[in-house]
Amino acid sequence: MRKILALLLLSLTLLAGEAVLAVQWFPSVCKVHRYKSCKRPIPFWLTHFTLHGLWPKGKSYCGVDARSRMLDKKGRWDAIPLKLKPSLAELLFTYMPGYADGLHKHEWVKHGSCYAKSPEIYFLDAISLVSQLNQSAVRQFFLDHRGKRVQTYKIRQAFDKAYFKGAGKRVKFICRKGYLTEMRINLKGTITPQTPLYDLLKKARKTRLGCKRGLIAR
Repeated sequence: MRKILALLLLSLTLLAGEAVLAVQWFPSVCKVHRYKSCKRPIPFWLTHFTLHGLWPKGKSYCGVDARSRMLDKKGRWDAIPLKLKPSLAELLFTYMPGYADGLHKHEWVKHGSCYAKSPEIYFLDAISLVSQLNQSAVRQFFLDHRGKRVQTYKIRQAFDKAYFKGAGKRVKFICRKGYLTEMRINLKGTITPQTPLYDLLKKARKTRLGCKRGLIAR
């Protein structure tokens, strides 16, 4: 019994602090989805990575009331109650195009509730990570290859150059209908708005490649 308990505690320790940062390339997203934000995109969305979500591994819907959980699972995100400070709402509008469709409410209810006590902490941490990625050579790689179909191992190489050898192996790529729409980046460690993305990548587990090639839309 003690051995089983020790193994369980060890597994919990290994999982502690692990998360996935999901970022999107908005022009590709709009090639395969009909979101409200695709109708009137702001310039930032067309040239920067944007936030899909920050997902703590192994957890979801922590302390969420039954009604909000039901609304989320039915996709009725706009009906989920969530009040945000105007300054945070403005940031989310910039960094998360899906904000117009209520994506932020879904992300908070399903994932953020297991990450932090308040949506402010959750979203500010996530935005900080996306902002760091946008300042890296990885974003420049996407800008240089707009309108081209790329092999995703080359993007992993861009991560290696931007951070350290092997950083790219922490990244999984998602493609829809031939378009490269999303990257899911493994992280590990304590995240704050001041935490370097480098440190979180360094401790993270490797992941499978995902799709092997995809078109980076303009």
